[in-house]
Amino acid sequence: MTLLDFTSLFLIAFVFVITPGPGTLAVFAKSMAQGFVPAFYLSLGMVLGDLVYLAAVLFSLDLFAEVITPLMDYVRVLGGLYLIYLGYGAWNAHKVKLSSKSKHKTNAKEFLTGLIISLTNPKVMIFYIAILPAFIDLSQVSILYALEILATVGVGLIVGISVINITVGKIKKIFAKPGMDVRINKISGTIMVSVGVLLGLS
Repeated sequence: MTLLDFTSLFLIAFVFVITPGPGTLAVFAKSMAQGFVPAFYLSLGMVLGDLVYLAAVLFSLDLFAEVITPLMDYVRVLGGLYLIYLGYGAWNAHKVKLSSKSKHKTNAKEFLTGLIISLTNPKVMIFYIAILPAFIDLSQVSILYALEILATVGVGLIVGISVINITVGKIKKIFAKPGMDVRINKISGTIMVSVGVLLGLS
């Protein structure tokens, strides 16, 4: 993969993690209700769960390289269509309902909760199966290559989810205003659709 490929993969992970979904909304609500630290540990658990899915996809894709490689153009288009679908869903998402304050669990329990949220969301694996072939030479998935990909995606996920956590913590009053959740959904949806179009046309 080139530097451009790594950058694109980082941005894909970043946009994916900030797009409204079970995990994103959980961090949003946790940060609003209990602050940065609980949301941070919840985020770490979610990132680990995503990386488990990513590793599973990486180390199984090479087994199917001979089948998938001839279909790369179709896979790339399907990946772009899937991103557009996610963006459309975010654009039309219902308003976010934040939970009220609740008793803070231990950091370990927050981490475990985040891990469970991620591992019970099969959309994560489907996302990676759809997207990875557009960036990865399936015939050269070595241990080092896979670690580079895991690190790139991991950083993208952590940066994206940290942006949500920190931003919510600093401007809670703004996020609490009526209609702001809808704007967030529409912005995220627009970004995801744009990335999907670019991926499909690349």
